[in-house]
Amino acid sequence: MENNKALWIVMLVVLFIIGVEFIITRIKGIQRFRFQNTVVNLSMGIFDRIAGLLMLPFIYKYFEYLHTHFSLLDIPNGTIYFIIAVLFSDFLWYFYHMAGHRINLFWGAHIVHHQSEDYNYSVALNLTPFQVVVRVLVWSVMPIMGFSANVVLGTHLVIGLYQFLLHTSLIGKLGLFEEFMVTPSHHRVHHGSNEQYLDKNYGGIFIIWDRLFNTFEREEEEVSYGITKDINSRGFLTSVFHYYNNLLFQMKQLPSVQEKFLLFFKAPDWVPSSGALQLSNIYIEKGSYQYQKFSKTKIAYIVFSILFTLVLLSYTAFYLSELATFDTYLLSSIILFSIYIIGRLIENKKVLLLEIIKYLGIVYVFIIWNL
Repeated sequence: MENNKALWIVMLVVLFIIGVEFIITRIKGIQRFRFQNTVVNLSMGIFDRIAGLLMLPFIYKYFEYLHTHFSLLDIPNGTIYFIIAVLFSDFLWYFYHMAGHRINLFWGAHIVHHQSEDYNYSVALNLTPFQVVVRVLVWSVMPIMGFSANVVLGTHLVIGLYQFLLHTSLIGKLGLFEEFMVTPSHHRVHHGSNEQYLDKNYGGIFIIWDRLFNTFEREEEEVSYGITKDINSRGFLTSVFHYYNNLLFQMKQLPSVQEKFLLFFKAPDWVPSSGALQLSNIYIEKGSYQYQKFSKTKIAYIVFSILFTLVLLSYTAFYLSELATFDTYLLSSIILFSIYIIGRLIENKKVLLLEIIKYLGIVYVFIIWNL
């Protein structure tokens, strides 16, 4: 319960850091926050967190079960052992992260994190929960080795917080730290779509893994952020599912069942023996997406919608242990419905009926249902 309530503090700190970065970039006259990209990043962050709240108890019980019934060693929970656990967890992160880029099935979930053409702290929130299943399977090795569920999840928290701090262009190179730690400079390279930056710097905390396995690249030329082919939408559903829709589109181009199956486990740049595959028409040339200009009224309403949804997320987290299962899933559904509507708002699609349904749901939950 207390861990869930801590989300209030974490959310405020994260939003504060994003706000400070936004103010600094405005003062310096640097373009790092385009409205639509930032709204998508925050929406994805809400999506990831609400799903995480629902999945975390099951993940904890799964790791605890493995540790109780299959652990090979009895590793204590001391500070030294936790540091060892973080080091090993970061080693796993390197290969998990590499798989997220080099296997189509996993890249379909991870690509969302790389879609923003801007680079700022809000990008760190641009995640989807679909990666969690793979992550849980990979990290199953740690409780089997003998690390407790608390330690395993604790290492995830450390890596996650460290990764958040890397997503900025305001921090330059950090001298000696560049040689053994992942720095903002290294991670800017990782987010680059420049040819020499593709599939580089997978490390979570330590850059030593990239040096050992020949995937290290220094930041030299200016980084071009985003994916190599942009998507012609900033809608929520498109942002989440476009790559999997594209894989289905490409499957139809493949003549054999074997190649159709292999497509999901090959790299994004795989060229089958039958010839190069075409992309679906959602993809456009990089840099050609037309960003909308909204009225001040609409901007204010979208910002209000984001903040209101964050409040709902925080409320759900704060009272999670006290809510009935039905109430939890009802609130979660309203939150997901809300970010879907926000995606339609930034795409200039009709939302009036959907907004009415959303607010009726909120009235039902907090007044009629009297949560």
